[in-house]
Amino acid sequence: MSDPVPASAGDPPAEVEEAPVEEAPAEAPPVEAPPAAKIDPEAPWHRLSWRMLLVDPLGSLTRLLPLFLISLWLGSNRSNYWFEITIISIVVLAGFLRWISTSYQIGRTHIVLRTGFFNRKVITVNRRRIRSVDTESDLFHRVMRVSIVEVGTGQADAGKSDAERFRLNAIDTREVEPLRDELLAHLKALDPSLRDADEEQWGSRFGEDIARWRITWARFAPFSFIGFGVLFSLWLLTWQMGDMHDRIMHLRLVTSTRSWLDSLGQPWTFAGEVVAVWLVAGVLAVITYAIRYGKYALTERGNVLYVQNGILRRKHQALDKARLRGVEIRLPVYLRLFGGGRLEPIMTGTKKGATASTLLPQAPLKDVRRVAVRILDDETPVTVRLRRHPWKAARRRITRGLLPFWIVATLFVLIRIDSGPAGDVWVRWGIPAALVFFLALSVDRIRMLGHALLPGMLVTRHGSWTAKRTVLEADGIIGWTVRQSVFQRTARVASVTAATPAGARGYSVMDMAADEAWALAEALTPGITDVWHTEVAPDRPVSPAMGVRRESRAEGGHPQRDEAAKDEQAEAP
Repeated sequence: MSDPVPASAGDPPAEVEEAPVEEAPAEAPPVEAPPAAKIDPEAPWHRLSWRMLLVDPLGSLTRLLPLFLISLWLGSNRSNYWFEITIISIVVLAGFLRWISTSYQIGRTHIVLRTGFFNRKVITVNRRRIRSVDTESDLFHRVMRVSIVEVGTGQADAGKSDAERFRLNAIDTREVEPLRDELLAHLKALDPSLRDADEEQWGSRFGEDIARWRITWARFAPFSFIGFGVLFSLWLLTWQMGDMHDRIMHLRLVTSTRSWLDSLGQPWTFAGEVVAVWLVAGVLAVITYAIRYGKYALTERGNVLYVQNGILRRKHQALDKARLRGVEIRLPVYLRLFGGGRLEPIMTGTKKGATASTLLPQAPLKDVRRVAVRILDDETPVTVRLRRHPWKAARRRITRGLLPFWIVATLFVLIRIDSGPAGDVWVRWGIPAALVFFLALSVDRIRMLGHALLPGMLVTRHGSWTAKRTVLEADGIIGWTVRQSVFQRTARVASVTAATPAGARGYSVMDMAADEAWALAEALTPGITDVWHTEVAPDRPVSPAMGVRRESRAEGGHPQRDEAAKDEQAEAP
């Protein structure tokens, strides 16, 4: 029987002869087949590489290395090492049990992973739901020629723990490419440009280069917090070891530098120490950046983006463009001053507050914009001039931006009270410098604030220290939230957040005009404010506390309901 065809809004109602219809019994909800039913009896079972017996214990012992160092240092005068021997034995036994209890099957419709010796787990994934096959390998994996392979299925992965993911650690590196190509073979149907003759070339080894790492990009590494994190970790390690910390602090270079800085007097001594720490952290940042993102490459093949990076720990990720809901251009002020930025994807299937992969690490801003245009296949969202927000939003940027200044100024005054006249220099130089610094940040926040509405796309930008420009597709928005604090209500501005299952789960337009808040949501998600046009009483229509004005609806904000009301009045006697 053919489906009924709905009549258009302008068609007159047709007369339909009603016929008695027998009610069909309600169908029972479909029952998910048990994992055993998804096992292919004809497909063979595979084990992980035997080299896992070496790689897994080595990786675990490396993570426990600080514990061993502290134990050896505290017990340097003892004659037995039963604690260390016991820990090593447990790690080796756990690796052996993990190897003998793990097996996987590549079936015709599903892939199956069985893990656990005492607590047995069976993980099944429908092959048609596979959207990415990511690989990584640290130093031990590369030496032993094995890799870690993780299969992703999109949004279903967002709430899974590491134990619930389809993760193979570790398989022979020679089997990685054939396995990835086999699991992603169904994606070639999404690319009409691929022919049957191209099937043999389907895979990450083939594709068009979008970006590759250049050694000159390392100049942006010192202007990030990577080096400070590494420096802090090294300081904790040397401080725990005691003698090493003292030896470092008594090096001739360190002692001579500290003596020269002390001779400058305050506040120049403090400023010099900050610069010296930044220089050391900058060197560590360059090294860490090169190790983490060296050999970076971003290639595109059909509807799949391939990202690879790392020297010691190699990572390969295959990202399905169907999961892409936009991009986020990171423009922190400490990178922007030197013409740099980052590019992150907004994709489904990632954990809350994280992204699936860094599309482009710290790099020149022109390269960041070029890659963003290539990913979006549209230059307008990246280069469009954003709409400015009301002057009261700019005033809020200044008042909120100066809050840290008052804390710093109070600290300088306390130093003056504690040190006496010797602390005058902190008040004379520190307070004006802090005022200029925080005012400059506030002005930059005003300059970066704005948004734009494009066909099927929202572009928003805000922040200074961690500024970002977000491009979000309207199809990826599942809800809207409008918030107003007490001070925002006084200034008649509001913050609008677009909820999405991708990326950080929510992206905001900060401090826009309150009477335009819900109009923005309606423009990108038509019909979302329809409920507010329903009258619950003849003289009191439903109205939100923010955004859409009552007057606009009273003048005819909902054409269909207004037309229906006119028809009812015309038909009334």
